[in-house]
Formats: sequence, C-alpha cells, structure tokens
Amino acid sequence: MKITSAKLKSRIFHKQSEFQKIEVYETENVGKSLFLDDIEQFSEADEIEYHRTMTKVPFSIHSKPNKILIIGGGDGAIARECLRYKSVESIDLCEIDEEVVSTCRKYFPQMANCLKKDKINIIYQDAQYFIKTTKNKYDIILVDSTDPINQAVPLFKETFYKNVKKVLNPDGLIVFQMQTVAVNAKIRSEVLESLYDSFKYIDFFNCAYRREESVDLTLFCLCNKKEIKMPSKIEKLFSLKHAEYKKIKDFRDKIKWLNKNA
Repeated sequence: MKITSAKLKSRIFHKQSEFQKIEVYETENVGKSLFLDDIEQFSEADEIEYHRTMTKVPFSIHSKPNKILIIGGGDGAIARECLRYKSVESIDLCEIDEEVVSTCRKYFPQMANCLKKDKINIIYQDAQYFIKTTKNKYDIILVDSTDPINQAVPLFKETFYKNVKKVLNPDGLIVFQMQTVAVNAKIRSEVLESLYDSFKYIDFFNCAYRREESVDLTLFCLCNKKEIKMPSKIEKLFSLKHAEYKKIKDFRDKIKWLNKNA
C-alpha cells in the first residue's frame, strides 16, 4: 500500500535489516508513519481503514472462523482486528523480518501490543517455506504483504497461491493485498492469470480514505475454493468504480461469466 500525501517532518528511526530498509517518520498531518524501502506502509491517523477493511470482509462471510493465518502483518494491526472476533481461537503470524515487529512494538504500540496476547503465535520465517511445510489448516488467511518488490515478489506468483490454498480449510477464505497489481500493467496479467489457475472463486474489494484533497485506495483480492454468498452489509466494498480498477473489474466480470456458464 503506497501513500504519497504524508508530509514528512523528521525521521525518528532508521535501520537496515537483513531484508529491507526500515524507517519511522514523524509527519505534519498523519502522526507517525512506517516506511519500508522508501514506501509508506501506514500512518497512525488512518491505518485502521486499511486493516479493518481487510479483516471485516472475510469475517463477515465466514460463519465461525477459529484458526487464522496472517502472512506479513508484523506491525500487529491485522492481528489486533482479528482479535475483535470472539470465534477466533488462535492466530499464526508469519513474518519474515523480526526487526519490523520490534520497531512497531516501540513506535506503534497501539498496533503491536496485541502481539503479546496468548492467542497469537509469531513465526519468523519466509512465508513460502512456512506454507510448504506447515501441517496446520486455517479458516481465514490474510496476506498482508508489501507490494511485489524484493522479498515480497514470490507472494504474487502461482506457486505461492497454490501452496497457500493447500492450507485452507474447505470453507476457508483468503485475502491478498493487491493494490500494485491494479495499477501496474506489467505484472497485472501474470498475477490475475495465476489467481485464475489457482482458485474457483475470485472477487475484489477495496477501501478508500481521504487525505486532505486526495483519496487513497487499496485493492484486496478475496479467494475461495467454491462460490460464496455475499452479505449485503459489505457489498459496497466490492464496487470498483475508480478508473484504475477498470481492468480488474473486467477480469472479475469475465470470471463470473465463465463460472456461470461452465
């Protein structure tokens, strides 16, 4: 998720981890912000819009999710939102970079403090290796990855999609962060083709939040092994009206038509 309207005031933390450059900035307009490899990941003022939307959709659809897997999400905010649901019994959080977690615990405790909860098990590991080796099965899987650069590139490939599908329970749901796919034509067709080859049901939803005079958008992909019924309370999140989503909407409509006429 890239946001361009934060007005940076001062850098209060900087570290080069084994995987990426980690920075925390104080801003003039949105509180503290976390940057990874020069791309803003979230800010204190509006991080909840992204994280709450990403979790609200699958939790509104699934009748009683007990076991949750979060891939990425080292800041703790997705886990925080998952813990709001009483049915959740356990959360495995697979984060490749331990330094992200320690940084967020220090500078963003309102997000990361939840990682101390007994229900949360943090696994510091490459997600590709984890999903190939784990024996666990999950009701909801949330892939809260960075955009497809550096170590996140494999998380947008067909091999990853098919492997993560194997650890999904029959009625389970997967959500992927997909914003860059929508706006980058070079990778869009490959990613969408890989999703089509991996899942029976594919749909897309988004969150939007205003910063000063601009509206920031984030796209998510919802996947399942079979057709699902969409609750009316979240239907508006699946309305892809913005111009940059036209190709995504065309793809979704084509898949729905193919499934209907199969």
